[in-house]
Amino acid sequence: MPDFSFCLNTSTIQPASLLDKIRIAGEAGYSGIELWINDVEGYLAEGHKVAEVRTALDDAGLARPSMISLRDWCTADEAKFAAAVDAAKRRLDLARELGVERIVAGPPGDDVPQALAVERYGQILDISIDRGVPASLEFLGFVKGINTLERAWAICGSVGNPAGTITPDVWHMFRGGSDFKVLDDIPVDHISCFHWNDAPREPTREQQTDADRVYPGDGILDLHALADTLREKSFTGALSLELFNRDYWKQDPLVVARTGLEKMRASVAPG
Repeated sequence: MPDFSFCLNTSTIQPASLLDKIRIAGEAGYSGIELWINDVEGYLAEGHKVAEVRTALDDAGLARPSMISLRDWCTADEAKFAAAVDAAKRRLDLARELGVERIVAGPPGDDVPQALAVERYGQILDISIDRGVPASLEFLGFVKGINTLERAWAICGSVGNPAGTITPDVWHMFRGGSDFKVLDDIPVDHISCFHWNDAPREPTREQQTDADRVYPGDGILDLHALADTLREKSFTGALSLELFNRDYWKQDPLVVARTGLEKMRASVAPG
């Protein structure tokens, strides 16, 4: 039975350049990469072409299961929503040119009514499907609104679109106080790539920030049990190493990428 594929989210190896991130992901042995689209936009703003990025990805043999991200779509302000849609269309077209399968729809920082979140995600999902890169709903454990696995799935499930997915994140599940057992009830077809990381013992859960994330297996979370749950659901998608650890950013990015992949594999090895 096929098992997980391993993907590198490029936040893990800041501040490497875009092409170095792509090269490193391939050299380190990942099968996929999760780019941040602002890196691509910055590269293009320097006068480069989309074809150069696509060629680099192809040469490295990297799948593109996901990309970060669409922003500002979850708002009641019609003018702001229209502007977010315009920006989303440009990013979706770019993602499609790069061969990306899905793009993450990041949640708002403030809380929003459930009905509004369902409506707006449904709209951005339809737009993204038309552009060929379905949007996957993300939750962030430190924001006020869409901050748990439960909330994200309630929104995605209420849209009723078979192409709708959520992008879970181990650390955000911990940080937001998600019930990990909720994952049992989410159909596997509605799970996009899974951001893989770990949480340290200190500081306390409520005080942790993105920068506190650590390599899988170096923290306190039971990643083996989570991997077993995903296997039981027949999830064979990408686990994407997403870290924002400033200490790692100071190190050789190839060493960080290789270390991360080794620790990812160990964290999901069947017991």
